[in-house]
Amino acid sequence: MNTSIVPARRVASSLAIAAAAAALALPSAHSAPISGLSSPGLTASSVSLPSVTYLRSLATGFALDSNYNGDVYAIPSNNGGFQRWIVGPGAYGGVTLRNWQTGRCLDSNTARKVYTLPCNGGSFQSWALEQSRYGTLILRDVATGFVLDGNAAHSVYTGPWNGGSYQSWMPAGA
Repeated sequence: MNTSIVPARRVASSLAIAAAAAALALPSAHSAPISGLSSPGLTASSVSLPSVTYLRSLATGFALDSNYNGDVYAIPSNNGGFQRWIVGPGAYGGVTLRNWQTGRCLDSNTARKVYTLPCNGGSFQSWALEQSRYGTLILRDVATGFVLDGNAAHSVYTGPWNGGSYQSWMPAGA
């Protein structure tokens, strides 16, 4: 093995990691509308949400919902307080989504779990908004780069962007 190539590979790998990290960095402006990260095939645009919003899955029509235990799921819309989300400034130019009923913020982790926790201003509670098709939005966790996703079994989680309608959310003023 040619050992002179190994350091060059390490440098190239380090540069690729640095470039990926820079691509995930968002401007620090906290005023809406904000510019979010773009998913492949989409263009960055100025996106905003009403100050209080409902979010429904394009695929199922289910509304993003939560409870006092911090569970997050999607169920048929009932216009209740657990389905209302207060939009506020988030870390790195994203937004926070604070549940109207519980006061807890939408959060996720690198294991792709979605839940609510007391609001802490951290990047795992910050969501970049991206314009999608049919007037929908993609919500990308600023810390992980994963997007809010769900399924017909009412589960909500995050995952890599795949262009599917389960990752597109329809906002509506509450």
